[in-house]
Amino acid sequence: MKELNINIQEKDLELIVSEKTLGCLTTNAKQIKSLVESALPNYDISNYNEGNIDHAKKDKAMLNKASKTLNAKRLEIEKEFMKPFTEFKEVVNDTVKLISECSLKIDSVVKENDQKAKNEKRTSIQSYFDEKKFNLVSFEKIFEEKWLNKTFKDKDIHSEIEAKIIKIKDDLVTLEAIGQDVDLLKSLYLDTLNLNNTIQYANTLKENRERVKVEASVLNPEAQIPKVQEVQNPSLFIRAFKVTGTRDDIIALSEFMNSRGIKFEKLEL
Repeated sequence: MKELNINIQEKDLELIVSEKTLGCLTTNAKQIKSLVESALPNYDISNYNEGNIDHAKKDKAMLNKASKTLNAKRLEIEKEFMKPFTEFKEVVNDTVKLISECSLKIDSVVKENDQKAKNEKRTSIQSYFDEKKFNLVSFEKIFEEKWLNKTFKDKDIHSEIEAKIIKIKDDLVTLEAIGQDVDLLKSLYLDTLNLNNTIQYANTLKENRERVKVEASVLNPEAQIPKVQEVQNPSLFIRAFKVTGTRDDIIALSEFMNSRGIKFEKLEL
């Protein structure tokens, strides 16, 4: 790479005013304003009526023309008076634009170099992860964008990767201890890596099963009656009852009769 010749120093761009003379403008603008203010009562609308409408039109035309001429002269003087500053402003703006365009081009080179360094670091991090041969999750699942920062050291990144792997293994052991829907829960966890949400989902599944079991025992009690092997053949009696109680009471009564092997059926009242 050839050596760059820097032709511009920051001090070279310091704006220096070698001569500055504040504009001095002497006009009769204030006298005109005073004259108008003193003459305004003569042009009050109360001075005009149908009898002198022609005079009103003449005064209106005169005032409009005077106002237009006065403002046009002001614009002419303003343009002439501001010309030096306008030229100065254009030169400075053009120079700033040239500097900005140059800076943007340099910025693209800097960003390209930074991105290249990040890509190389990401590849290095993934290589370390692949060496662990931990195939339960992909590299993207455990990757942290902060690892690409120049200030983040490799040893710290490696420690965080190892900690993530240990946590995933421990979390899977925790899910195995639940004992039900283990494969489903593991699949959900490995997709989200959120143990709390996975356990909450496991609790929801358990609650749903309990709810279905209770409803089934109420709606179809005969299906809950276990088969009882009678050692002897005692006399059987039939009794009809009408039971009044809460839903929980009815469920408890059904479970009790099931545990005793008492046959019963639900009657429609």
